[in-house]
Amino acid sequence: MSTDHASTQNVAEPARAYIQAVGRRDLAPLETLLADGMVATFAGGSFSKEEWLEALRRLLPALERNDIREVFADGERACVVYDFVTGTPAGAVRCVELLTVRDGRITEVELLLDRVAFAPVNEALQAAAAAR
Repeated sequence: MSTDHASTQNVAEPARAYIQAVGRRDLAPLETLLADGMVATFAGGSFSKEEWLEALRRLLPALERNDIREVFADGERACVVYDFVTGTPAGAVRCVELLTVRDGRITEVELLLDRVAFAPVNEALQAAAAAR
């Protein structure tokens, strides 16, 4: 195995493990996969590790699984393309996460998705919260 392939795997594997853990609705592995000072960006906002974990927790009631379609890695950057599969009228929403991995831990996350396609997920979560 070349060092280039090994370093690509060292970046791709934590990225894949992160998306898989969320898809299993198991956020415990994220405590170690995400670096303490990690920063996530989404829709123009910036989130700390704690804020990002809380945002993920809020999504779990709608999430059935994540179906990974592709994982690309180059240097310390990985790109994961996956379907965020829900039990809402949105069905599966294609998502892309760009991740920076240093020393086996994710230091940066950038989530890209079609916010219009994702809107029924948010509506279902809001309706469920209002019903409680």
